[in-house]
Amino acid sequence: MITNLCNLFTDFNLDTFYKIRIIEAGQLPDFNHLTSKLDILAIINDLPDTVQAMDVPLLPEKFTVKNDTKLRSGSKVYETKISFPLLPMDSNLKTLLETYNNKLVIAFLYRQTYAHLYGTAAQPLLFMYDELHASNPIGIKGFSLQLDGEGYGDAKYYTNPEQQIMPDMGYLAFTLAGTL
Repeated sequence: MITNLCNLFTDFNLDTFYKIRIIEAGQLPDFNHLTSKLDILAIINDLPDTVQAMDVPLLPEKFTVKNDTKLRSGSKVYETKISFPLLPMDSNLKTLLETYNNKLVIAFLYRQTYAHLYGTAAQPLLFMYDELHASNPIGIKGFSLQLDGEGYGDAKYYTNPEQQIMPDMGYLAFTLAGTL
């Protein structure tokens, strides 16, 4: 089951990530950084409806994505850290986040022209969240989500034609499309 979430925003930046799809890794068939991009895409596209996944629109300029390369014992290791806020603070949303908390996941980050896959079923990311309580009336109040992990393979990049294979949950490509 894919859950569409509403992340409130008023601005849209076409040059950066606009959405993240988080899929629980324990429900995926086994694949690793050596599995081909198209095979991984086939696995993701053939997921049954019972798989836990969620799509979250990202707030412009309120997220960080790091995929740093480190050398350990002569091997290249990629340390991934993705963090972003999710608004508003809501008890139903907290219940959903609790089902993912401290579980292993993979993440697709979408841009208009391509997508990035972080984590694999063999080396997933750890999902964690915290509550955000602003000290001022105009501060962000909601949840801070964080995905952390390390693996041997770098992020997989999917270009626009490949990305179209992945089911997109009906988001408009441009904010102006709503006024047409």
